[in-house]
Amino acid sequence: MTASGKTLTEDVMELLLDMIVNQGVYKPGDKLPNERQLAAQMGVSRTTIRETIKALSASGVIEIRRGVGNFVSDTPGIPHDPFGFSLEFDKRRLLADWYNVRMILESEAMELVVKNAADEELDNCERLYYEEMAAIERGDEDFMRFDTEFHSALAKATHNVVMVRILPALHGWIDYGKAVGELSRLSDRIKENARESHRAILRFLKKRDGKGAALAMRYHMLRAIEDIGAGED
Repeated sequence: MTASGKTLTEDVMELLLDMIVNQGVYKPGDKLPNERQLAAQMGVSRTTIRETIKALSASGVIEIRRGVGNFVSDTPGIPHDPFGFSLEFDKRRLLADWYNVRMILESEAMELVVKNAADEELDNCERLYYEEMAAIERGDEDFMRFDTEFHSALAKATHNVVMVRILPALHGWIDYGKAVGELSRLSDRIKENARESHRAILRFLKKRDGKGAALAMRYHMLRAIEDIGAGED
């Protein structure tokens, strides 16, 4: 036990968590220093650091990538499938409902992006858009990863703590192949929707037109809902 009445690992966990959540020393997606460097930085053994990393990984704060390193989770502290969507049997209806909720949240969020986002953040969203388009041109089904990153970047650009946590969590659960069950039939529609709608959203955001961006986002979600129904044909 330390002077705080906690174990050394618990104290180090609190310190590292504070550096991530409150101080912003390590931000979502950042790679952490290796065990030796963290141990030296915090004045503890590598064993204590190893136990700390393991505990923070179990709580969803840190992602351990074997052979690569330890990274701050994109959604620190939010567990996998926090809403229990995997328990729903009707995946097509679930996906439609998912888009409806996103339409409510993300269309309104565009006003916050226009108000709070730095130019560099909008430039990053544009970069992700072009990476997604390049993946589509290559025929790479991993284009959905860039789609998720694009929407998560927009959420972060709101600078609203609740939005920053809720929207990536909503995005994080989805696996389009499993959720829809027939990705091949929806794939072309999803790609075309992303190509046109993301471009429109960016155009309005670059002009700092919140209402235009909100309408573009709303159209993006409505079109996705329509595509789900069309996928039944």
